[in-house]
Amino acid sequence: MNRPLLCLIIILLAVIPGCERTKVIDRLSIIHTLGYDAKKDGKMGATALYPDYTKGKNKQDIQIRNVKGTTSSELLAHTNQQAQFPIELSKTMVIVFGEEFAKKGVGHIIRTVFNNPTIGTNVQTAVVKPNAQEFLKKVKENGTLAIEDTITQNYTSMSMPQTDLHIFLNNYFGAGRDPYMPVLAHGTEKSVLIEGLAIFKDDQYKLQLTEKQYVIFSLLDPFKHQVLFQIPIKKDEKKGKIAVRELKNKPTWNVISKHKIKVNLDLHVKIREYPGWIQLNRKNDVETVKTAIKERVSNDIYELIQLFKENNVDPLGLGDLVRSYDRTWNEKDFYKNDYKQLKVEPDIKVTIIQAGILR
Repeated sequence: MNRPLLCLIIILLAVIPGCERTKVIDRLSIIHTLGYDAKKDGKMGATALYPDYTKGKNKQDIQIRNVKGTTSSELLAHTNQQAQFPIELSKTMVIVFGEEFAKKGVGHIIRTVFNNPTIGTNVQTAVVKPNAQEFLKKVKENGTLAIEDTITQNYTSMSMPQTDLHIFLNNYFGAGRDPYMPVLAHGTEKSVLIEGLAIFKDDQYKLQLTEKQYVIFSLLDPFKHQVLFQIPIKKDEKKGKIAVRELKNKPTWNVISKHKIKVNLDLHVKIREYPGWIQLNRKNDVETVKTAIKERVSNDIYELIQLFKENNVDPLGLGDLVRSYDRTWNEKDFYKNDYKQLKVEPDIKVTIIQAGILR
């Protein structure tokens, strides 16, 4: 074999395996948001939202499809039957579950998504009200696919704990912990809003945290670095509130025994607003503010953990912490016998780094 022919064969062998069928974007139905509901006949309902790229760059025309079936594969097939172009899941950004569906269990959908290599684990998940079909119908009417942006903005600059499919899967498959995701609803101004935080037991939606409760949860969340909330404060006969933004380091958890855990919180506080009778250039008033923050946060942590115990859910992963300490730890026995007796002691350090305006 002559040298030029050999070189040509080598080049072809290198190039051919990398060749694959090209997918043209305006010849695909690229799903942005998938929603799942429980139907009265025992079947699942699926709602898909996807932009129609054939309308041009400057106009976002959102298409919606509603189907029913008994498996996720059947739902996908029925959706394909209604679509002008083949359904593509690789760019799915959000998966939502209606309340009733989430209460019955999302595990089969989560496992299907987990086993689908085309869907990334950075997908956002959420429970929606009143159900996925009505929620996504409203999204289409409002004309914007901003669900992912709303969720992301609320944990990057507001007080919601960080969530995505990757975090949900870690908590879902991990021993001694339970998963969570945001609860979404529609506001009055054609916008999606965060209504709470859904706490699951295994794969079933069990409890919704209010904003006040998930703010405290965020302080204990290893992914969260700032929260914003109000603290009641009093001095002598005077009462008021201070608005604070707390920048925190990652909490440090120390297992003292299988019945006792300490959590250390190092809070760097920016005081946004405070009453006129508080003078932050006075040492005594600074200590009054620090004490108010410590007492409020400690009390709210206690109440939140009690709420988790009452509902037998463990989104903080306290069981996982005890498991790392106790080699004889058994998940079923722990949540049946030990969880409600587990004592959690917060040790809170407060540093005021900035003061804002009087009110």
